Amino acid sequence: MKIELKKRAETARAWMFEAAFPLWAKNGLDPRNGFCEVLDLSGSPVIAPTSRVRVQARQTYSFALAKSLGWDEACSSELVAYGVETLTGHCLRDDGLYGRTMSQTGGMVDDTAELYDTAFALLAFAWAAGAGIDKAHEAGGNVSRAIESKLMRPVVQGGYAETLPVPTDRNQNPHMHLLEASLAESAFLGRDMAAGRIRMISQLMQQRFRTSTGALRERFSANWGVHPDDHFEVGHQYEWVWLLHQIKGENRVEARKLADRLYAHALALTGPNGELFLEHTRDGHVRDGRQRCWGATEALKAHLARHEAGDDGAGIAAVVCFDRLWALHIEGAVEGGWLDCRRMTGELLSTDIPASTGYHIFLAFAELMRVANLKIV
Repeated sequence: MKIELKKRAETARAWMFEAAFPLWAKNGLDPRNGFCEVLDLSGSPVIAPTSRVRVQARQTYSFALAKSLGWDEACSSELVAYGVETLTGHCLRDDGLYGRTMSQTGGMVDDTAELYDTAFALLAFAWAAGAGIDKAHEAGGNVSRAIESKLMRPVVQGGYAETLPVPTDRNQNPHMHLLEASLAESAFLGRDMAAGRIRMISQLMQQRFRTSTGALRERFSANWGVHPDDHFEVGHQYEWVWLLHQIKGENRVEARKLADRLYAHALALTGPNGELFLEHTRDGHVRDGRQRCWGATEALKAHLARHEAGDDGAGIAAVVCFDRLWALHIEGAVEGGWLDCRRMTGELLSTDIPASTGYHIFLAFAELMRVANLKIV
């Protein structure tokens, strides 16, 4: 199994270093400001009036990851610094939180405070700080404090406001990404508030986010009640498995127990040929049969985490998952790009290459390299 994983890791590394990072470093920049939201299927930039704040954050993160892997130190450093400047200069609200969309000519178009986008800003700043960008330390501290002072809900409600004004409905997904960002904050910035946030969100998973059988719920009404649009997303189930395996210290044992049950449920929702359909109803029927690239990357990360924890079957699953991801979403795309979305039956739906997907692919492939013990040069 080590040999099979290493072969795939070598393929992934070559693709990132020789094709993907160079493509996005060259064509992924908007000539006016920030990073492009999408490329067309030929790999050329699509010049649009706006971009989501999360894309600016994810691209900043992606080039910080590229630097950590050893790709073109000067270029990656420049692009990380560029991303930090874009986020702090064009996406930041007066209260220290981050909005939804920015204009590619400067400033925000939709400045609604979003926990999801703000969490990605924190993730970007943490990784940028790890990449040696001095300004990211201050920016990361500022946004972390803003999250605590502006978005934390009362203890009796739990968690954080998903948007401002505070919504009635609740949503697990922004909390998942805040956990991810807080783990990075703890690793690169070492702040005490990150550790407390990790504990709180882990407790929400234990007490609120899962069903009695251990499956991950998506949406909730007020006070964590039943929501008519609640459903399962297998990609998020796998994503949580990987995140729970990253938790250390006193919460590690309980996190692994939660991961065990989530992983079993995710496997049950996965099709017999490895299909990862976007959404299922609460009774397990396919609700949205699209196959998105990000779901496959999150499954790969989860299989790798389980393999590293001693599950031999998960190592085999990781190899199968990588091969399917590669066949459906990388092969056939322009060099360095991806085919993001297919129908249930496999026909291509994508009409462009969304930059937002790169964050998922690059992290999954970096994890594959690490677990396969592929030397970083």
